[in-house]
This record gives sequence, C-alpha cells and structure tokens, in this order.
Amino acid sequence: MPAARVRACNPHPVNLAGRHVLYWMIAARRRTWNFALQYAAEVAAQLGRPLVVFEALRCGYRWASDRLHAFVLQGMADNLEAFAGTPVLYYPWVERAPGEGRGLLETMAREAALVVTDDTPVFFLPRMVAAAAARLEVPLVAIDGVGLLPLSVTGAPFPTAFAFRRFLQRTLPAHLSEVPKATTVNPTARGVRPQRSASDEAPTTS
Repeated sequence: MPAARVRACNPHPVNLAGRHVLYWMIAARRRTWNFALQYAAEVAAQLGRPLVVFEALRCGYRWASDRLHAFVLQGMADNLEAFAGTPVLYYPWVERAPGEGRGLLETMAREAALVVTDDTPVFFLPRMVAAAAARLEVPLVAIDGVGLLPLSVTGAPFPTAFAFRRFLQRTLPAHLSEVPKATTVNPTARGVRPQRSASDEAPTTS
C-alpha cells in the first residue's frame, strides 16, 4: 500500500485485544479495485483477525433523495452478493429515521483492532470522518483511493490550472503503477467470522 495514501486520523495504538478489523465503507462502495478494502484485508491478515465490512446509509443529511438512496441500496445488494461465500462479514445497515444510527459505529468498533475507512475530500464525509476519529477509542485510518495522484502529495492549493498541470506532469508518472488489486478478498479462502453480540444487533444512542 503506498504510504502517501495512508492517513492516521487519531493517535490511538492498534488494539491488540481486538477481535476483528473493521472497514467502514463510505465512498469506495465496492469489493473490487478498492485501496481501503485492500489495506483492511492486509492488516486483518497480518493480525490474524477476521475482516468486517460495515456499509451504512444515513437518511437525515442535506440533499438526501430517493434517487440517490436507490443507487446506494442497489449497490448494497450487489455487495451482499459479492461478499457471499468469502470469509468477510459484510454488514449493511440502513437508517429508517434521522439519528437512528447514532452510536452504531462506536459499538461496532468497540471490539475492533482498528477501523479503516475511505479518505475522500467531498460532501460531508471529511467532517463525518473527523468526528468519528475523535469519538473512537481505537485507531481510525483513512485510505485515499480517490484518483491516480494521491491527495497528500499536492501540498498547498495551486493558483492556476497551468501550475497544477506542470506539477502533475512532473509528479504523476511515479504513481501510475500504484493501483489497487482487482480482487482483494479470495472467495475460496477460509476465515473465522467474528461472534456477534446483542449490542451489534441494533444501534445505540450517544
């Protein structure tokens, strides 16, 4: 995993007593060609822990619409099928009323070794990740899979498009070979799914 795509969001050390690695899927909502999923799977293998993929859909944010939610729900159905038969526990969750899912991520992360998520600079996602990082008691690591050029190498904003193009022409070639694996999770691999407790069955409030 290219180091330029890995960002620690809080200072917590890995929870070696954690029972699983949690991938909080918020942007790259797919099983294939996914840097964050790849990173989470690699860390899970290193720690000898099962991997849990948590994909949630909120309903109370600005610009929420039936059209957008239909798109996400169809993707969840595809992911449910894609992860079937793999050692990954895929947990989709859809909020039925604003605020219903408050505290759910913290509950799922409580027994995790660490949490991995997508690093993306758009919409309300940066604020959501920052807020989660402050609440979690385990590491939250954000993985940049946005584009060919890692976000962290750009530095300060560019004053003109011409300045950015000059920078891109110098910098991009070194990163073109850095691509995520087509398939991270081996469908034939054997794994141990984490035991689910009663607290995992429903969101908690905070």
